[in-house]
Amino acid sequence: MKKSIFYIFILILFISSSSAFALDWNYFGKDKDIKISNGKYSLIIPNDTKGTFVVKKKDNGIFIYDKISKKAGFGGFAFGVKLYKNPSEHAMMPGGQKIGELTDKNGILYDMVLIQPTDVQYDYTKSVPSYYHRLYVIGNSDKYIIEGKNKSIYNKEQGMKGQDLYKEILKKHVKAVKEKWDSVKLEEEDMSYMYNVLSKTDKNVLNKIGYAYDDINGDGIEELLIGEIATGNWKGVIYDIYTMVDRKPVHVISGGARDRYFVCDEAFLCNEYSSGANESGWLVYILVENSTELFPQVGFKYDGYKNSKNPWFISYDFKNDKWENVSEKFFNERKKVFEQYKRFDYIPLGSLNKKRDFATQNPEN
Repeated sequence: MKKSIFYIFILILFISSSSAFALDWNYFGKDKDIKISNGKYSLIIPNDTKGTFVVKKKDNGIFIYDKISKKAGFGGFAFGVKLYKNPSEHAMMPGGQKIGELTDKNGILYDMVLIQPTDVQYDYTKSVPSYYHRLYVIGNSDKYIIEGKNKSIYNKEQGMKGQDLYKEILKKHVKAVKEKWDSVKLEEEDMSYMYNVLSKTDKNVLNKIGYAYDDINGDGIEELLIGEIATGNWKGVIYDIYTMVDRKPVHVISGGARDRYFVCDEAFLCNEYSSGANESGWLVYILVENSTELFPQVGFKYDGYKNSKNPWFISYDFKNDKWENVSEKFFNERKKVFEQYKRFDYIPLGSLNKKRDFATQNPEN
């Protein structure tokens, strides 16, 4: 959905081409588990796959293929793992997701990326073969081990968990709320003005605003969401969103009273806005991987100013303000697909305002 067809084609062409690099048709493990190694790391998979797969190694990557499907001309790609020096090299890769980081003997840091097939890689006229399914499950269910080699050190999930990535950002938010920064200061610091608004009416703001982590762009790396701790059936507004770009935390967007943000269940971001009594809208985006860009998907607008008799509009290009007048029924049917907002169990910012060392606090506890 969020990956282009062009990139999918390029990936499948790359991993399926028999002329791209030589095949290791007769690889067998010698130990209880099968260990497949290159210069920087080893991939270890269960011994019961012995004799069923083909290994390809290229450019810091190890790729596993089902032998029978490969020989029959159906690709056979099951999964692979590959190192990338720069996050931008694998951002938006179809089927690619970061699973950890590796530092080699020279101190060079790499992202370790799991790559999975994006189309059928076995005889599609039949049900999935058990031999292919076994290999696919290993990659899809994390039933493998990666170990550093030649003094390289691999750390699973390093550079992915929000509690390790956004400590300084959270410190700044606690400071802003405690010191009651004004709207100008908040805007200068790329923070929502709502912290100032709430501090004027509530003495316990640190326990009314919370934070949560969620991978909203599907790259394996958690984003930081700071927002309202909801009560009742209310889902809770997101005030600020942060993501990782080139392994550094950066601000994505701020929301306010008439410019609210929510995460849809299908990993979309929805921006609800109001421009008056007779105009309100719902703009749906995806967050681009390794970027702060919000890529427009579809927009819904009730605009009684533009058309008082039929105020329902849909846009697939709202960035350029191109809207199509539609019936109320069609409007509601399309809009309800994106109205299942996720409700986050926000941890109060007040839980971070303790005497103990902030840097050692684990927000999961």
